[in-house]
Amino acid sequence: MPLIRLPVNLLITGLPAVLLAAAVLTSNHSQAAPFLSQPMLSKPMSSQPLTLKSMPSAVTPTYGSWQSSDSEDLALPSLRGQGLSFDEQYQNKLIGEWSLQNINGRVKMEHDPWIQETIKEMTWRLNAQVRQQAPLAVVIIDNPSINAFAAPGGVIGINTGTILAASSMDELSSVVAHEVAHISQRHYESSADERRQALLLQIGGMLAAIAASAVDGDAAAAVMMGSQTAAMNSSMAFSRNNEREADRVGMQIMTQAGYDPRAMPRFFATMNQRSQLNQVENRFLPSFVRSHPLSNERLSEAQSRAQRYPSLSLSEQQRYQSLFDLLYWRVQSTGKYVSQTALTTAANNSLGAKVALMHWYGEQQRFDDANDIMTELTGLPNAQRQALEPLLSITHSQILSEQGKWKQAAEVLEGQQRLYPERRDLRLYLAEALTNSNQPTQAQVLLKPLTEQQSSDRYAWQSLQLANEKLAKTTTSPQLANIATINALRYRSHDQLWSGHYDAALTSLTQAKQLTEQMKTTAQANSARPLLANITAEIKAVKTAKDYKP
Repeated sequence: MPLIRLPVNLLITGLPAVLLAAAVLTSNHSQAAPFLSQPMLSKPMSSQPLTLKSMPSAVTPTYGSWQSSDSEDLALPSLRGQGLSFDEQYQNKLIGEWSLQNINGRVKMEHDPWIQETIKEMTWRLNAQVRQQAPLAVVIIDNPSINAFAAPGGVIGINTGTILAASSMDELSSVVAHEVAHISQRHYESSADERRQALLLQIGGMLAAIAASAVDGDAAAAVMMGSQTAAMNSSMAFSRNNEREADRVGMQIMTQAGYDPRAMPRFFATMNQRSQLNQVENRFLPSFVRSHPLSNERLSEAQSRAQRYPSLSLSEQQRYQSLFDLLYWRVQSTGKYVSQTALTTAANNSLGAKVALMHWYGEQQRFDDANDIMTELTGLPNAQRQALEPLLSITHSQILSEQGKWKQAAEVLEGQQRLYPERRDLRLYLAEALTNSNQPTQAQVLLKPLTEQQSSDRYAWQSLQLANEKLAKTTTSPQLANIATINALRYRSHDQLWSGHYDAALTSLTQAKQLTEQMKTTAQANSARPLLANITAEIKAVKTAKDYKP
């Protein structure tokens, strides 16, 4: 396949430039997908994929505050427009969308909706302290190395290894707050020629390193370290200043959002310890340390700055601990990082590990063992049991789904969805259960608001495709089946667009257009006109994305 031409005018803050990126990434954009076949998310929503009798030639997709008294030193930039013109904001949006499409198409992601919802909620809270615009997306990369990054336009990424290296939500928030600070402070977005030149090299390096790390962590390290020399003279001093500013602003962001500022130097200390260990063992440094140089001076400054904030009570320090316990073990389980023995041992002292073990039993078809844990957890005092929700109900529904008990799974989820109607994860899990219990129309009611809120939500687009395939297969109306087939193709094209498979998306839309044009000579002519208008607009959007070069 041809090598991709990596753009030279895009930034990922806090990451070194890479000149060898074009040798790492290859493009498959020119390969058109067959009718209703598509690359799917790398992590399934459950271990048992949906089985649908799809349309002809169809391939069914599968799933997976404490305020400092020293306001002058810790002042944040004004929220009012943040100094960006409309054109600059638009260009950053295009850059962010391009980055997201390329990352989605080349990197193994953690797609578990509950994990995504937990990290997203934390990121949105941090971002709201300093930016009026919501992040474009938060991506969770399924990779055991420790790393995080940010891009103009508001794409924030974090590795699952970073979650597993932290010991609390506060430590995890310190990493994300640091990346939010890079975006809010507009690092590398100056119009000065020398800084613009430094910006030119960033995106290729980020994509190359992420793509390499998906195969071999040491290969990624070699790519990143081998290319640092190119940026050393022009940007390293500048990036050191950026890192110190991101530390300072990031600490205030996390504090104003209600997290413990002392967690930042604690996580720095963890990184410092791992760096020294790796150096002794002649191994590569953690990615976050390579891309965010950690000096003794930075560690000392963070420790000193954190001490200026009021001390927290024990209850304040532990307020997010049960949530982190659930998150930590959910990542361990879905990422296949942990053995049954380790889960069983940890479950003796951790409710999060016990819920994860229940999930593991379900995936292994050991339903009696899973039900025994469910019975035990249901018998907990009300306060303890509620602290496990909605993950406990989600896990219970997944075990029922593994047994084909979709209607019962939907009933379990409906109770939680009424309590938390705004939660994306519950909508996705419930939509899957409804689709598989022959209620695809109700599933679409849950899913469409998700794509309206975030057009890059690939999981929601895939779920909509599946719901329409189910509707086309089960309805007794040929007219409705035809429209559902067209919509399944349209929704598939959105998933392909946001994974950077532009030609495949155009193929899907062309097929949808052909079917719609055939409706113009039938009794469905009135329905064809708005459908054609939507498809025409979608084709234009895909062509624009395909032609965009940062």
